[in-house]
Amino acid sequence: MFVLASASKARQKLLDQIALKHKVIVSDFDETQLQESDPILKVKLLAKCKAESALKKLIKKNKALNTFKALLGCDSLFEFEEEIFEKPINKEQLISRWKRMSGKSGFLHTGHCLISLDNFKSDMKSISLNKCCEGVVSTKIEFMSLSNMEILKYASIAEPYNCAGGFAIEGYGGIFIKKIDGCFSNVIGLSLPWLKTNLEKFGLSDLLIKV
Repeated sequence: MFVLASASKARQKLLDQIALKHKVIVSDFDETQLQESDPILKVKLLAKCKAESALKKLIKKNKALNTFKALLGCDSLFEFEEEIFEKPINKEQLISRWKRMSGKSGFLHTGHCLISLDNFKSDMKSISLNKCCEGVVSTKIEFMSLSNMEILKYASIAEPYNCAGGFAIEGYGGIFIKKIDGCFSNVIGLSLPWLKTNLEKFGLSDLLIKV
């Protein structure tokens, strides 16, 4: 069994897409604790903190961890003109950001923290002795030029307020994206190629569907 330390429906759908059976354990890590201005470092630390938080909950609820093979923590943010754009806090902020992003490009960064639970000892001290892999995958996104009316219409629906950067490539927001340079699934919430590569490094390729 694979553990996803995220409440994101988009990430869950990505795992369903590759038929990776998983259990969701939502992290209770308070993101406001982490004050970091570098987007790459911030998203990497957030992924690790969320993974460790979910692992603590997993240990507390499950005395025997032999049914769990690996745990993945993820976090995403959008970098635009050297500024971090996380989920928009209100309509005004979303509209302001989209007016800036229109016709320009930025980077969607997703931090990943994968922990192997094979032969895991039920205490947090064993994390350092266990297999743990961290990484950040970045995808460049170029937006189309949008009219004020298009921006206002997008700001009137719920979708963009739940996404880093204020857009969902797999949703209506996909119509505003001119092109991407890099991993597509990374923009949705986690890089499937990164996950595959690192599961294989840990000898856990059996979790992936066999063709």
